[in-house]
Amino acid sequence: MENGFNDVKILEAENRIGGRIFTTNFAGKKVELGAQWVYGAEGNVVYKLASPYGVIDKGDDRVINIFDNVIDSDGNVIKQDTVSAFNKFFAKVEEDLVAYAEKNKNSPLGDYFKNEIHKYVESHQECKENKDGLTRLTDMTMMSIYSANSWDNVSTVSIRDFHSSPGEFFISWKTNGYKTLLDILMKRFPKPEEELPVMKNTKLNAEVESIDYSDPNGKVKVKTTNGDEYTADYVIVTSSVGVLKIKHKSMFKPILPDDKQKAIEGTGFGNVGKVYLSFDAPWWKEDMDYGINLIWKNKDLENLEKDNKKNWLRGLAGFTSSPYMPNILEAWISGVKNTEDMEKLSDDEVKSHVVEIMNRFFGKTHTVTNPTGILRSKWLTNKNFMGSLSYRSVESDPDVANPTKLSEPIGKGKPVVLFAGEATSPHHFATVHGALETGWREAERIMKQHPNIKK
Repeated sequence: MENGFNDVKILEAENRIGGRIFTTNFAGKKVELGAQWVYGAEGNVVYKLASPYGVIDKGDDRVINIFDNVIDSDGNVIKQDTVSAFNKFFAKVEEDLVAYAEKNKNSPLGDYFKNEIHKYVESHQECKENKDGLTRLTDMTMMSIYSANSWDNVSTVSIRDFHSSPGEFFISWKTNGYKTLLDILMKRFPKPEEELPVMKNTKLNAEVESIDYSDPNGKVKVKTTNGDEYTADYVIVTSSVGVLKIKHKSMFKPILPDDKQKAIEGTGFGNVGKVYLSFDAPWWKEDMDYGINLIWKNKDLENLEKDNKKNWLRGLAGFTSSPYMPNILEAWISGVKNTEDMEKLSDDEVKSHVVEIMNRFFGKTHTVTNPTGILRSKWLTNKNFMGSLSYRSVESDPDVANPTKLSEPIGKGKPVVLFAGEATSPHHFATVHGALETGWREAERIMKQHPNIKK
């Protein structure tokens, strides 16, 4: 639209825009059910767009540790020197992982980390009693980044191919949340009078059923489940890999080329869950600002795994709070199986389970009160997403299933069906800035076909 393309239509399956950016209201605040942070500053297009307007904070320049505060299932706070020593060890392990990934081209991250943690625990007596819990906590904390069921599913290719953005990490949005990025892109913010007609050309609740690119003249016909039909010169597909895995054989006509199908089917797509709880007043201490991680003692972990109703709590890695939301606690749940089990429970069941955990872990050190409300994510069980983030899977050949293969357009002579989204970003997959870059990439691809169109 900025570059003179006026006949643009957006078909949105949900009743809102944003996809896996999902800022919503809870307990009088804006919370993020999806994307939450701007990861890094340098070379990050989201940071570049947002920082001039003062809508994000300056970032957290502290040393990023895998754990900051840890408490066990008996309610005992793990000594800080023990936690600090483990963080120092883990930082070295992560540093050495780059070299390991170069030598082991497509092996599970779990093999590497479990071996290193085993050696560490054997030489640190204070960790032996909690070896299983410590290993699982580390696994689930990492899977809050990689979204797989466990680190045994994630390939070292992820380490080799991902490019981090230098600078402060965990840069937070202030009071209006990640949806502000959408307003900036549409020029709704900061000057509403300059708003592009994006919303006027967006059809909500328009789930795409088929994309027919068989026309020899290069026209593409798109049909939605409610019966509407559209004809286009170009279609940019931004469905999640989770949706493409389920629908690609029925959605595209003719069926996609073999290499595209293999790329879709071989790309990992997992899930991360969130549970927000509101309270009349915060009962926790300032240590929750950096998060508190939960470590199950071996005996308690064994009992939890036997409880089919509650064993999803194995994926509850910890709790965090935010100065922007002083009466709200956020819990992170990792592992596809854990998040799926959580999503299938009722709100009351999830709240009851989490309160039980809070009393178990924090009862000795805090006066836990009952929550006044609950809100949680349901990405995996939403048919329009089927999960939250992509990852490079150890089960797939990285030369066949990779972002470059996913991003290749379809069409003879000119691209007519194009693909964008975080999973198609070769070096910034699983991030918002990666997703945004791929949208620009495909827009540029189309604009190059029409060099005479001016603003």
